[in-house]
Amino acid sequence: MREMERKSVLQRGTLLRLVGLLLVLWATRWLALDALPLHNDEGLHLTRALAVWDGHPFWAISDGKIVNHWLIAALVPQSAPVIAGRAATILVALVGFSAGYTLLWRRFGERAALLGGALWIAAPYLFFFERLAFSDAQAGALVVVTLWAALTFTRSGRLRDAVLTGLALGVATLFKFTAAPYALGVLLVIALAGDLPARVRWRGLAAIAVTGAACFVVPLAYVLVKEGGFETAFGWLGGGGEGGALDNLRRLWSQLVGFQGDVWAALLIGGLALFVALRPGGRDAGLLALSWALPLLVIVVLGKEVQSRHFVVALPLALLLAGAGLSAGLERLPRGAALPIGAVLIGVLAVQSGVVMRQAARSPGDLILPVEIRTEHITQHSAGFGLREAMRELPQTVGSPDEPIVASMFPDSCRRANFYAPEGYALRCVTAPGLDALLAALAESETVYVLVERAPVGLDPSTLEVPATQVAAYPRPGETAEEASVTLWRVERAPDS
Repeated sequence: MREMERKSVLQRGTLLRLVGLLLVLWATRWLALDALPLHNDEGLHLTRALAVWDGHPFWAISDGKIVNHWLIAALVPQSAPVIAGRAATILVALVGFSAGYTLLWRRFGERAALLGGALWIAAPYLFFFERLAFSDAQAGALVVVTLWAALTFTRSGRLRDAVLTGLALGVATLFKFTAAPYALGVLLVIALAGDLPARVRWRGLAAIAVTGAACFVVPLAYVLVKEGGFETAFGWLGGGGEGGALDNLRRLWSQLVGFQGDVWAALLIGGLALFVALRPGGRDAGLLALSWALPLLVIVVLGKEVQSRHFVVALPLALLLAGAGLSAGLERLPRGAALPIGAVLIGVLAVQSGVVMRQAARSPGDLILPVEIRTEHITQHSAGFGLREAMRELPQTVGSPDEPIVASMFPDSCRRANFYAPEGYALRCVTAPGLDALLAALAESETVYVLVERAPVGLDPSTLEVPATQVAAYPRPGETAEEASVTLWRVERAPDS
């Protein structure tokens, strides 16, 4: 009786710690969630979420992101699109974190769960992408759910756990195709982990395969009929591109060393090394390490040009396993040393990550980021700096919402900018550079405003044969007003027209 009571108390304590960490995870991700402007792909996902409301749940899914926008749609993005899109990622992260914490606690103990949870929360790489309406961090969290479900099956042998594993893997892949290689991890775990009879393993694998395949029946049929296939998604494959796998590895390394603060990366690499060397939990630890590493190797070798966000699918599981490795290392220290050293590690993580999170909330344009991420999310046209500020000022710069405003930019950028449009204002989205649309607008109105992304994407209104005056300039981080990438112009109909 006392033993049962003791276990109940321990379980309640574990649950309270998990809830506490979930609150910390939520708070760090939610703080100033809209500080960074929408990225181009976020705008696309929000557009697809609105299409769900219009009765088109599978609109433009040939890039392999099939259902991630459904969760955004469920959060009603019409009223607060930026928050709704990014909140969807946080919700999936909370689910993945819960599964990961439970996995570590049951397999490797409470200390491993705490260290793995701390790494997950503190890693600036994961922090950055869990605050975006991207499917990569979502797929990574669902990969953790998949491995947790697979390990649960190896202990229970129950068919429902196999079905849950297949469903989790299917949903993770529906969120993003980069989760598909983790089917290898599931195969390894189901085939070799635990002590199940062979017939139970085969039954489980069959149930996982059937359940996972069933997830794709409807979207596959839709794409084949409406869009012809997943050419865009499979175009990502190509044997490492010009630089090959070594170039992809270089890109991965730049993510580990390019963020502000280096403790998280050192603990990640050191923790993974300890996990492989010490193999806490015996054979199953080796299987988990392979279940993480082999799919990542597939991504590195087969990816034509693996971008920073693509690696994120492997990041949550890596952070969890590193936490288990660090815990195993601490257990081998002299008695009494593990607790203070573990506390110091978590404290340093908290300080460094706190600096990053404060910067992300106050001035995300000044974040220290890897070159690829900074270019894509801060300084290039795919970032939303300049566009957001221009849209917010339309009531002051344009005045009347009845004045036509033509967008001289890529259509995706225009749609994304309109998510920031004040009530009554909206850009006319056309194919760049939009000269024909401008002339058509001048035929119906004596004055037309043009929001321009710097040539060669957009027009240079000063070269037009009609009066054009620059009204405002919106520089991106690192630009001056004179070289601003985004400018607003007032164009008037020629006097003799």
